[in-house]
Amino acid sequence: MEGTNFASAISSSVFVSAFSPVNDFHVLVSLKQGFLSPEPALTSWNSSNPSSVCSWAGVLCSQDRVVSLDLTDLDLGGSVSAQVSRLDMLIYLSLAGNNFRGGIEIANLSSLQSLNISHNQFTGGLDWNYSSLSNLQVFDAYDNNFTALLPLGVLTLEKLKYLHLGGNYFYGKIPKSYGKLVGLEYISLETNDLRGKIPGELGNLTNLRKIRLGYCNVFEGGIPKEFGKLVNLVVMDLASCGLDGPIPHELGNLKLLDSLYLFDNLLSGLIPKQLGNLTNLMNLDLSENILTGEIPYSFINLKQLKLLQLFKNKMHGSILDRVADWPNLEILQLWANNFTGVIPRNLGQNKKLLLLDLSFNKLTGRIPVELGNLTKLRKIYLGNYNYLAEGRPNEFGDLVNSVYKYNLLSRNIYKGGIPKEFGNLVNLEYIDLANCGLDGSIPRELGNLKLLKVLLLDHNLLSGWIPKLLGNLTNLVRLDLSNNALIGELPYSFMN
Repeated sequence: MEGTNFASAISSSVFVSAFSPVNDFHVLVSLKQGFLSPEPALTSWNSSNPSSVCSWAGVLCSQDRVVSLDLTDLDLGGSVSAQVSRLDMLIYLSLAGNNFRGGIEIANLSSLQSLNISHNQFTGGLDWNYSSLSNLQVFDAYDNNFTALLPLGVLTLEKLKYLHLGGNYFYGKIPKSYGKLVGLEYISLETNDLRGKIPGELGNLTNLRKIRLGYCNVFEGGIPKEFGKLVNLVVMDLASCGLDGPIPHELGNLKLLDSLYLFDNLLSGLIPKQLGNLTNLMNLDLSENILTGEIPYSFINLKQLKLLQLFKNKMHGSILDRVADWPNLEILQLWANNFTGVIPRNLGQNKKLLLLDLSFNKLTGRIPVELGNLTKLRKIYLGNYNYLAEGRPNEFGDLVNSVYKYNLLSRNIYKGGIPKEFGNLVNLEYIDLANCGLDGSIPRELGNLKLLKVLLLDHNLLSGWIPKLLGNLTNLVRLDLSNNALIGELPYSFMN
């Protein structure tokens, strides 16, 4: 769980007593009786020895009272008795990572600062008496089966910094009043069944460091321009939730942002040039939208980028020559757009690049030999993929027609052959150069790629013999050299 580690703070600052009040002892015994499969995790919970409570697994005491109960990941089942709220000196309570079922209610714990009930199968709602939890700072209920409206009672938690209600079945709208939780540093409502518009009032949460609202939720309208006020934001994840309209240029105000995830939506229009102001950005994913225009020139300022994904949009223009100025770039995926021009030669300077996918565009020219400098590269895709398997044509004639139309309209066409320098890419696991119009011979140097699992060179104009050194590729699970002009026999080395 993200947030303050209260258990560590308690253990370093309190006096642990050998004796615990009878009240706390009986509460814990009652809790254990409601658990399924408590052994061997709770073997130390000896119901015949009240004085041993402070040495029980997961229990921490101060001034003879239980102040921390941590049952995280103990593979417990059953239910959690309301008796837990009688541990009235609790500061830290974690029931996370078990298999608890049924409803749960926590109340009357005025000292409680951190509550984690995530990764269980709790049901019902969270309509609790939050006014009796006045010191709560961390509330994590992620990954349960709560089915209700989002709880309004949390608005009374004036000290709340961390709120995670994702991974449930909460429905209805995000309350506008959640914009009053001004102390929040983290909010996640992702993976629920929420509808309506994202309220602009959430832009008032100016202390937020992370906001996650996407996945399974389906919102009307777009991204509130008021989110440009969240100047302390480090992570914004609004992926896969039906957002439409343009990307607000106000997001360019979020100078501390290191991750922006807006993929799998219906966002349209140009990428705002103001996003080039986000000089701390490391992860930018705008893929699977309806974005148009070119990659903004201002992106040359994004020198911290590790991941850039713009695939499956309607963008055009050339690929920025200045991508080589992104020295930390590891993943570049621009496939399924309308990019034209050549592959930048200086892309070969991105020595940390692990994945490069430029397929399904209208690129021309030669494949730069400089890409042979990308010695950490694991996967390279410069060809076309066969999407026809998804369509499952019923007749062979439909398949032939589809192949013809697809290749005619969308094929990347490169002059020349496969650079022998690709033999330097010793970490490569996947090569897709299918449907590229490549000619010449298959470089024998590809036999150096001992980690290669997939090699797709089909539907090109390759000629000559198949190099016997390809028999060195003992990890290869898929090889496609079909529809070329190759001659000779299958090398005996393929027995390897």
